[in-house]
Amino acid sequence: MNMRLFQEIFELNQAFERVIEGLKRMEKVTLFSPDVPRETRAEVVLVQVDFNRQFFGQFHKVFEKDEGWACEFTDACREKRIDPDDAYLEIRRQEQMRKKKGLPPRVTLLPDWDMGDEQRYDEDHSERRNLAAKKRRKKGRKQQAKVNIGAKPAATGTGTAPKQEGDFDQ
Repeated sequence: MNMRLFQEIFELNQAFERVIEGLKRMEKVTLFSPDVPRETRAEVVLVQVDFNRQFFGQFHKVFEKDEGWACEFTDACREKRIDPDDAYLEIRRQEQMRKKKGLPPRVTLLPDWDMGDEQRYDEDHSERRNLAAKKRRKKGRKQQAKVNIGAKPAATGTGTAPKQEGDFDQ
């Protein structure tokens, strides 16, 4: 939300308050019936309340939209910072507490789990994929070379057609 807009709203409400205070003072002036300035003051208060209600109703919608974005963004950032291994360790701790209380387990944990096994698996499979891709590229080059060797050279024309029977030399 723009700070200049808040400043404008603040100044407008100050102006409303000055008008309302002036009308209160006018109620004491004997030139008017006290009901006229009081009725006018009530109308000014209603205009001020209506204006502020509309503004802050719209502001509330913008605020909720900004709040939604901010919550989603902070949740995504928090999720990026969470280490999956920490989640596993927390679950293991909770399951140990359940076991001490005599409660049945909610999940089955791998007894020989190692924090580095997934990383080693990923690295291993990455190397295998790279080797397989290299073999495919090498095989593709060999096949391309065989195709090029077996191909006949393209015929080049000399611009004259072969002589046929009945053609005379001139």
